[in-house]
Amino acid sequence: MKRTKRTLVAIVAMMAIVCMSLVGCGPKAAPADQSISALFELYAKNNTAPMQELLGFESEEAVYNAFYEDDVELDFVAEMKNMIESAGIELAEEDVQAFTDSLLGMVDRISATAEITAEEGDVTTVTLKVNGYTTEDMMNVIVDALTSMQESITEEDAIAIAEGNEELVKQYMKQYFQDIVSGFNAMQPVTEPVEVVVECKQQLVDVNGKEQAEWMPTDLEQFSADVNAAAFQ
Repeated sequence: MKRTKRTLVAIVAMMAIVCMSLVGCGPKAAPADQSISALFELYAKNNTAPMQELLGFESEEAVYNAFYEDDVELDFVAEMKNMIESAGIELAEEDVQAFTDSLLGMVDRISATAEITAEEGDVTTVTLKVNGYTTEDMMNVIVDALTSMQESITEEDAIAIAEGNEELVKQYMKQYFQDIVSGFNAMQPVTEPVEVVVECKQQLVDVNGKEQAEWMPTDLEQFSADVNAAAFQ
């Protein structure tokens, strides 16, 4: 009887060792549609929370390390300020902050749903439906703000600006950006979603220093490009 017990223990131990060496015996992969939804939130909105919750990442930094090759620039205000100044425009810090907040607010309003639409062999296809914005609507906001600024310039101010009055330029540019902020804050995503078809395979993901198999796009770079294109059509 004791011999039988030892044999069973040995068999169970061997099975456990073999199982640990196989990817399929590790933590069960999250459903492909949930992985793609979390990945959308990360790439489209810089929102790490769904991925942290789904795969058990310990921190935002752990998520970034797993899905980005380079350091992620998170100081959007500083980045936006540099872009605006590079265009030769001077704005106060609070105006840059308001402009940045309006863009982030637009991004927050983007939504998406994911559904598994095909499973064949080791490939699972997920269809992502994204409700984003049209570049035409965004351009209309910018053009309207520009037109409003041009129409508001008095003849006297136009002469002063032509003579190099930089303070007047700043005043008009401030109003121009404020009008853009108001326009962006009022924008809502389109009701008709754009479909993004994503082919997925189980791939190893570094989660808190341990590799585990998860459903991921076969082409992550293309996925990111497709998401951006769908979010801002």
